[in-house]
Amino acid sequence: MKVLVSLIIPTYNSERHIIKCITSIQNQTYKNIEIIVVDQSSTDKTLEKTKKFKIKHIKLSPPKFYTPPTVSRNAGAKIAKGSILIHIDSDMRLSNGLVEEVVDRLEDNKKLGALVIHEKDLTKGFWSQCKAFERRCYWGNMNIESARAVRRSLFTEVGGYDESLSSGEDFDIHSRYMQKSQVEFCRNVLYHDLGELKFITMIRKKYNYGKTASKYFSKHGISGLDLLREQCICFIRNYKMFIKNPIIGCSAVFLKISEFSAGGLGALINKVK
Repeated sequence: MKVLVSLIIPTYNSERHIIKCITSIQNQTYKNIEIIVVDQSSTDKTLEKTKKFKIKHIKLSPPKFYTPPTVSRNAGAKIAKGSILIHIDSDMRLSNGLVEEVVDRLEDNKKLGALVIHEKDLTKGFWSQCKAFERRCYWGNMNIESARAVRRSLFTEVGGYDESLSSGEDFDIHSRYMQKSQVEFCRNVLYHDLGELKFITMIRKKYNYGKTASKYFSKHGISGLDLLREQCICFIRNYKMFIKNPIIGCSAVFLKISEFSAGGLGALINKVK
């Protein structure tokens, strides 16, 4: 009997992307799938659109302000029936054959507990291309990318997502997976719709992350400089990408420096308070 795979999708005002996301799941070559949408009381037509599909729904209270979807992911995992969990975002689409690969890899290697799935960013606008360039440099780095596909037993063993973290939650659970089990990379990818990113919006986001990142860094005994050092190594290793696209590459570095500075400022202000 084929194993059941549970795909968990947190949503909040996700009407723009959710249909494409769910359709990409239903079009997978592997069919023994359940889809769980965990919605934080969207005010748009997200639920209206998702209820057209035969999927499970959970409705949570609306957040007072934006927080990472740790609560939503844990809530979805709690009712999931599958022995394999795949956590994705509503603005993602699955490449064809992704779920089948996840099942095959985990079934063939019982020591393998989780899989990192590379995200291939779909961009619109200059700064979106810069962010995609940066993220592409991280492919293959187990210390920066994080696992989205996991055995349910391993997810339960590590205690799920840490709901006390407001940033770094994906890295946190990934590091706990690695402490308990073998983790590898998928060949298939997730398509991630970045849309059109604004420079000032990304800076503000990192500023807010900086105000809460100290809890993640303290938990793992590292600093923001340690993470930046790891990211710089990725840039150096992918120097050929800079040669092919120097303007986007150099702008991506400028963006990274700006984000790091904003995050540091946020951390400093939070510490003073």
